[in-house]
Amino acid sequence: ANIRKHGKNCCSLIMKKSVISILITLFFFSNCAKEEENDPDMASVSLSDNATTFTVTVSSGKYHLDGSSNPSLKLKRGYVYYFDATDSSTSSHPLLLSTSSSGGNTSGEYTNGVTNSQTTNGTLTFQVPSDAPSTLYYVCAYHSGMGGEITISD
Repeated sequence: ANIRKHGKNCCSLIMKKSVISILITLFFFSNCAKEEENDPDMASVSLSDNATTFTVTVSSGKYHLDGSSNPSLKLKRGYVYYFDATDSSTSSHPLLLSTSSSGGNTSGEYTNGVTNSQTTNGTLTFQVPSDAPSTLYYVCAYHSGMGGEITISD
């Protein structure tokens, strides 16, 4: 009877330690996921669906896409994206895609697959070509520091 009692205590202790380890692991990964959900840098890099329209506005000297200040984007080769810059706040900020992050000029302007580049009151369309570089930027032709990064994947 004494051996059975000891065996039960031993199994009970092992099970308690296993359950505690599982709970700690679940808690840790749950918190990591929540941190990523709430981190604006992590949230802004999810892959955008084909035919996504981004509503472009300007506030405090930054482009805002769908209300977020110069978010990073992740686009896919072969997909088409629309940057709706018809808001009056964009009227003095020509939107273009560039190989340079600086903005304030058009020297790095990327035009492959782009329709209506440098728009101030229309929609820039980007049909991402198969040979698009892995990193581009959306920038203002007149002002530096307004835009954000675009990561392009297959």
